[in-house]
Amino acid sequence: MPTPFLTSKLFDLNIQIPEGIDLTINQGGTSSGKTYCIMQALFIVGYMNPGSVITVIGQDIPNLKAGAIRDAQSIFESSEFCHQIISHYNKSDRIYHFLNGSIIEFKSYENEQDAKSGKRDFSFFNEVNGIDYEVFEAIYSRTKVHTWVDFNPSSTFWLTDRRFESRVGVRTIKSTYEHNPFLDESLVKKIRAYEPTPENIEAGTANEYRWKVYGLGEYAPLEGAIFNRWKRGTFDESLPYGFGLDWGTRDPFALMKVAIDSKKRIIYVKQICYQEGLAMSNIKKIMARNVTDELVVADSADLRGRIDLMEDGYNIFPAHKQGIGGIVSRIRAIMDYLIIIEDSPDLERELINYVWIDKRGEIPIDKFNHALDAIAYYFTHIRLQGNT
Repeated sequence: MPTPFLTSKLFDLNIQIPEGIDLTINQGGTSSGKTYCIMQALFIVGYMNPGSVITVIGQDIPNLKAGAIRDAQSIFESSEFCHQIISHYNKSDRIYHFLNGSIIEFKSYENEQDAKSGKRDFSFFNEVNGIDYEVFEAIYSRTKVHTWVDFNPSSTFWLTDRRFESRVGVRTIKSTYEHNPFLDESLVKKIRAYEPTPENIEAGTANEYRWKVYGLGEYAPLEGAIFNRWKRGTFDESLPYGFGLDWGTRDPFALMKVAIDSKKRIIYVKQICYQEGLAMSNIKKIMARNVTDELVVADSADLRGRIDLMEDGYNIFPAHKQGIGGIVSRIRAIMDYLIIIEDSPDLERELINYVWIDKRGEIPIDKFNHALDAIAYYFTHIRLQGNT
């Protein structure tokens, strides 16, 4: 059917659901039009699927009123099409009733048990980073056809921790203010003022964190993050490389491929494995697929595991945990390098969230450091050999 609204490319992406996809993730910067476009899509979905139940979920009702409900009211009031397909809006129950029996309901849930009540055909989680995972899972698992979520990537959360973006049946749409052709020019100027250009730096408006999150719609290191000099790129296969290994029981087992360009002061990293609860038999399968005779530097805490891999013929050495001044010195040595990472979502999450809990006392947080520890083990070993 012809689109009965003024729409953007972002609307087209959300209304056109590829076969086999049951979750659409909308990650984007401020004012990209994510929520508005999804609400437009939901009005179409309700019309095209008679008798369907569509649930819009928010952290709480005030957040919904300021976000999805406000956008829905704006779309309804400005659209002759919506007036033709909707019989009425029940303000107290926050439900749009369609003439064909469909409804769009706006809800928030106290907990997982509360969220288990009812089923629906479609669901939309507005600002999903403010909603507990247990609530999301209870509703997502009870949604028959499709689920949308949207959020600003101001920090990582369970969506990233649980690696939803790499799951089968999930697609991610990334958007910025440039996807919104209807955005007022004054707002565009405010967003662009965050970009760390010489002009904005001189004017005092530049803010790299806000530019990445609200301008580019990308995850960015938290303000105060330890490692800021990193970017996505391609692993340099022309360099000698090896592996850093951090054992995991309740924590993830992390195996990272690492190459060091000492002349250019670059560390290249590619994530091989980052997974909890692996038995040694599974670890050996991962090693067999990825490692031959390269140097492996492993956390010295698990002697038995290291011996097991040595007996299998791997060139494995224990990490020098206190080498060259301990953890803070390792951190500072790595900070002198640009880190280029390829296909490493869990490492990205760590780089974003690894902060000083006491910067003056140089005490780093004791979490978000499993992949980083694996890299540090290999880096320190090479450095002790005088090769960096």
